Amino acid sequence: MRVFKIAAGVILVITGIFCFAAPGATFVSVAFILGCAMLLSGISGVTAYLWIGKKREVPYLLLAEGVTSILLGILVLANQIIAEAAVPVFFGLWVMFSGVLRVADGVSRMKQDLRDWSWLVILGAVGTITGMYSFFNTVLFDFSPVMLTGILFVMQGIHVLIAGVSLSFHPRKKTKAAK
Repeated sequence: MRVFKIAAGVILVITGIFCFAAPGATFVSVAFILGCAMLLSGISGVTAYLWIGKKREVPYLLLAEGVTSILLGILVLANQIIAEAAVPVFFGLWVMFSGVLRVADGVSRMKQDLRDWSWLVILGAVGTITGMYSFFNTVLFDFSPVMLTGILFVMQGIHVLIAGVSLSFHPRKKTKAAK
């Protein structure tokens, strides 16, 4: 399952790079690929939560991110994002949500005295800022909607990759009954 989660992150990054290669394309022409990548990412998150959660402690944030990606992927595949101007905001909210989840996971790990918390907080902050940038795109750089979507997909792919890599670092806590 860990490999499946990492593969989903790689697919999101490749999808983002695909958007860089076609910056002048319309969202409608790349929506199917983006929706499938989101759906795959969500399914990998939910599956990893259910499968690995039986053996080790896995944060609920993995489940929340997976369900969100599935629901938003279905919206993209059902062609519910009609306005081209809404595309960066839609995907920006997705990345911003994942960024906030990474920060929350990092703070939780910091309180548990786990050593990998700082990377999650930094990555989460960068994801949150990247998602927020999508609201101000026209003011700063004015990327095309597909180009900005590529940036957001690369950021989300990095989030998913880090989540997949960190799946092995959650040992299940022993309860008093198990001792």
